[in-house]
Amino acid sequence: MRIATLALTLALLGLPAGSARGQAPQGRIEEYVALDNDSVRVVLLTFPLGAASGRHSGLEPELGLVVEGELTLVTDAGREVLGPGTARWLPSLVPHDARNEGDRPVKIWVVFCKKCE
Repeated sequence: MRIATLALTLALLGLPAGSARGQAPQGRIEEYVALDNDSVRVVLLTFPLGAASGRHSGLEPELGLVVEGELTLVTDAGREVLGPGTARWLPSLVPHDARNEGDRPVKIWVVFCKKCE
């Protein structure tokens, strides 16, 4: 519950959508790191039109909260379009691809749980 509250709080704060590594080239996913400590890593990802993460899986479970646009999430369970205000939990090692197949950029807060109890 604390993680969901953290993600929602960050979304409501409207932290800047700039990239921690500078402006991303067009078509590349931008990443703004809001918090990175021993327990969690919290990032705001911005997917321009047509951008995709590519199929991957992480060692850490993650909670995503879409704040703008529509994100298409593809897992072995199927394909799902997530709109603003939608949250999804992905356990560790779940293969997935996140895509922007919509008509506007997508912004999503993601909380990667390193040591969450």
